[in-house]
This record gives sequence, C-alpha cells and structure tokens, in this order.
Amino acid sequence: MSRRVGDLLSFARSELRKASFEPSPREALLLLSRAIQAPEAQLLAYPERLPTRVEEARFTDLLTRRLRGEPVAYLLNEKEFWRRPFFVDGRVLVPRPETEHLIETVLSLDLPSEPRVLDIGTGSGCIAVTLALEVQQARVVATDVSLAALQVARRNALRHGCEVRLVRCDLGGSLRLEEFDVIACNPPYIAEVDRHRLSPEILDFEPHGALFGGTSGLAAYEALLPQLASLSRNASIVLEIGAGQASAVISLAAASDLEMRQVVKDYAGHDRVVLLGRAPSPGSHLG
Repeated sequence: MSRRVGDLLSFARSELRKASFEPSPREALLLLSRAIQAPEAQLLAYPERLPTRVEEARFTDLLTRRLRGEPVAYLLNEKEFWRRPFFVDGRVLVPRPETEHLIETVLSLDLPSEPRVLDIGTGSGCIAVTLALEVQQARVVATDVSLAALQVARRNALRHGCEVRLVRCDLGGSLRLEEFDVIACNPPYIAEVDRHRLSPEILDFEPHGALFGGTSGLAAYEALLPQLASLSRNASIVLEIGAGQASAVISLAAASDLEMRQVVKDYAGHDRVVLLGRAPSPGSHLG
C-alpha cells in the first residue's frame, strides 16, 4: 500500500538528517516533487495525497541515490545559473554560484559592438550561453576537450535559443585567439593534494578532468596563459581561480606579457576572478 505524501516527506527528511555529508532536509520535497511531477506547494498543501506505486518507486530511487551522495542537480538534471535553468548530468560540473562573478566581470567591461567572446572549457555551457544572451550582439565560441560536455552545452544552447559555436579542442586549440575581444575561462583548479578535502558529492560524482588542475592546481593556467600572449591590446581575459591562487596566476600571466587589471572577490571574501589584459609595451606611454 502506498504511503501518503506527508509520510514520505517525514521519512525522507529523517534519512537525509542521518547522512554524513549533511544534505538539507528540504531536498526531500525537491525529490518528491520531481518523482510525482507536482509543485512543491501542492505537496505541502495536500499531505494526505496517495502517490501511485510508480511515483513512490521513483521517489525511493531518487532518495536512495541522494543518500549515496549523488548531487541533487544530477538527480533533477537541472541547476540554476544566472536565473536560468541549465541541464546537467555526470558529464559536466554542476554550475556554482561563484562562477556568476565571472559573468558580472565580463558584463562590466567596455566591449565593442558585436564582441567576439570565447569560453574555454565550457562544460555545461552555462558561461557561453549566459554571455550569448546577456552581451548585446555577442558572437560566442565555446571549446571543450570533452565531446560529452559539448553535447550537454549544445543542449543548453538549444534550450535557451541562442547561437553558440561549439569546438572540440584542448583549451584554445588551433583557434585564432587574437580575433577575440573577451576570453572567459573557468578551468580545473583544485590541487591534487586537496583531493581529500572534497565531499563525496564532488569527488565520487563530478568529472575529475574538470576538477583537478594537477599537483598545484595551476596546470591549466600554465598551459593557457602563454597561448594568450597573442591577444590584441584591447582584449580582456576573465579567469575564475581557486581561493589563494591570485598571486600565482598573476605571476604566470606576467611571464606571458599579461597584466592584472582587477581581482574580484566572491561573497565569502575569497579572490575568485582575475581580469587580465596585454601589458603595454615599453615606452608606449611616451609621446
């Protein structure tokens, strides 16, 4: 016999409280809403409702997977970013609120008409799609080494009705980077030595290639920044970084004739985004 909605919610909340990774008890309502395909408010208003056996089985499966640590975003196949829903699954990272600081930084720039924008390592496409929608007349290209990730990005571009050219390559590949006005990138920047600090939700389910940046966490910056030395003087580079990496990334940039223009902190007070550009050539300030 099926259990009532109220009983299912009480049971799920109790189980979630026992989980070692401390999920929010509110997730019970999210999962039940998805399993029954009913609004959350409706479930709260009618706790005596009896789900069908199929609906209860679907909910039990979602709850079991969540208790094993699978992120809610993967269970729901959706994560909000910049006020828009994005499809996500285990092929791509779950978009983080911190990455919205990268979007804010790009939107603060004085861009030309029809700016050419490149999103390197696009993953779900949340950055590329958001910039295509938010930057007036932007022409957006997005790259990723993972074909699976590009399939997710394409799905999100179609979902939001925007045009993004998708290219499979490592970092900038063979693209003519000097043609772009803005380079945006949220590379893998977690150091391998910090692996033990990650929760099971991240370590056991999100793609490691999009998480880890080598021993120091700086491998992607070390590979990418020399490629960007060919950019025009007016181009901007907007990079997301890990906490405590600003100085190292700025030093790497300086070695490639790039200068720091701004460091943006996240809501926790950590350096989160670095804005770079080509350093002026010696004597360029002289008349």
